[in-house]
Amino acid sequence: MCAVAAQKVFDDYRVLPDEALKPGEPRVEKFLQAMRKSLQQKENWTFWLPYILSLDTCMKCGTCAEVCPVYQATGRKEIYHPVYRTDMLRKIYKRYFTLPGKLFPWLVGAEDLTEEKLNALAENVYRCTICRRCSYVCPVAIDNGVIVREARKILDAIDIAPDELKQKGTRLQLQAGNATGMPTAAFLDMVEFLEDEIEETRGYRIKIPVDKEGAEYLLMHNAGDYLAFAETVMGAAEVMHAAGVDWTLNSPNTGVNDAVNYGVFYSDVEFSAVIKAHVETARKLGIKKLVVGECGHAFEALKYLILRLIPPEERPFEVMSILELEDQWIREGRIKVDPQKNPEPVTFHDSCKLGRLGGMFEEPRRILKACCPDFREMTPNREMSLCCGGGSGFAIMEKGGFLKFRMETYGRLKAEQLKATGAKVVACACSNCKAQFREIINYHKLPMRYAGVSELLANALVR
Repeated sequence: MCAVAAQKVFDDYRVLPDEALKPGEPRVEKFLQAMRKSLQQKENWTFWLPYILSLDTCMKCGTCAEVCPVYQATGRKEIYHPVYRTDMLRKIYKRYFTLPGKLFPWLVGAEDLTEEKLNALAENVYRCTICRRCSYVCPVAIDNGVIVREARKILDAIDIAPDELKQKGTRLQLQAGNATGMPTAAFLDMVEFLEDEIEETRGYRIKIPVDKEGAEYLLMHNAGDYLAFAETVMGAAEVMHAAGVDWTLNSPNTGVNDAVNYGVFYSDVEFSAVIKAHVETARKLGIKKLVVGECGHAFEALKYLILRLIPPEERPFEVMSILELEDQWIREGRIKVDPQKNPEPVTFHDSCKLGRLGGMFEEPRRILKACCPDFREMTPNREMSLCCGGGSGFAIMEKGGFLKFRMETYGRLKAEQLKATGAKVVACACSNCKAQFREIINYHKLPMRYAGVSELLANALVR
């Protein structure tokens, strides 16, 4: 076991070090108090109804397990079974929050919560990427992903959360304007560097606007893309320029310039704070359309989850994905492409948040088919696409041996899918997926590369 893990609490990996898990402190009563609050409709504005229904109803038929990537990839180990994971919370619910459980716990399969069981629960809810593949096949519409997220919320309410998501995620984003901590001066230097790179690689120079008030489009990327996936940022800039539209990026000087919202993964409190900062930034700049870059969970947050929190009159702008715009402009003939500029065989990964949860299946495919002559599908795809293993915050978690867990479970299944296509490029439309595929390709020594959809489109542009 990795040295970062002070003790084994669930399996051979640790997402939560002792500093976060606090195994030496009594936490059971605090957990039960926080769970009681989560069960109250007025206190749980996001997914209260599916949460309650999913706690109350499960036929134990095992259908969910047959589509769960981590369960299948681990050789069907019981501890990774979706129902095993969610039953850890169900047993607490039945024991402490139902009448039969309070009176006759042994009759309903309820169990007393101990500090050791709490440790195991805390780690187990960070083995599931909340890809929601299981919810697509459940015959009674149980959503195990919702239960996992609610368990994470309860744990965060008692201050148990991964540093990558909280201290280095939402808290840093609200403090610095982005989760990378990049100040305005460094951001402006980065933009200038990207302009230079475009000129060097393409032979012409474009001006990337920043902090332009009243622009029609505010394009907001995952801030990590500027450091890790700059080709995607440059590609999107080239496409916006080629389309001849009124657009802008924004710096931390205007508020939040990072589309991510890690609160989606673990906390409504943190989610709300970040989404309100996004809205305030867009209102301050007076833009008409907020365009989310290639980031799956950011799109879900700003396009759909925001509807439960911010009324329409308080968000006087439209939210779109960069994929929607690119698809629209190709079909309108606003931008021209030559697919022969991308001769390598290309496949596409359906990100869980964009696809299964966002319904965006055809837009990226139309883009890729327009700018790549040899497009190949992975099987399965679309609604039943396999999660790559980078979702739910996993892509930025490596300590406690967790990188190996990602690669040997979700990553191994995805590597097998990639090999079957014979493709040389896997196109991704999500930053977390790109980070995961970067590791999958290296770890499993695959003869291919990853690329953003915007990067491939920019490469095919006819100027």
